[in-house]
Amino acid sequence: MSLVTLALVVGFVLTAGSLALVGMRSYELWRTSRGFLRDLGASNDALAASLDRLSSFEPGGGDRLSTSMARLGASRARLDVLTNALGRVRGQWASLSGVYPRK
Repeated sequence: MSLVTLALVVGFVLTAGSLALVGMRSYELWRTSRGFLRDLGASNDALAASLDRLSSFEPGGGDRLSTSMARLGASRARLDVLTNALGRVRGQWASLSGVYPRK
């Protein structure tokens, strides 16, 4: 056997082995991605069902909510009046404290 023939045989064996390894890894990747996509589809279906269930939910107590919102609006209006009055008083005290010297 010549050295050239031995080199060709070794090259052929290494090429065939590397192609076999690439084929096995490709098959493993295909199986893994198939399982992942199946699980992803199941999760997506569960999420869609949950969103449908949440979108059809109608909370009770709408009358209580409107009453509470009306009370909140009245309280905010009263708070605005009191805040404005407090601002005016602070302004008056600031002008008076500017006249009297501090020790």
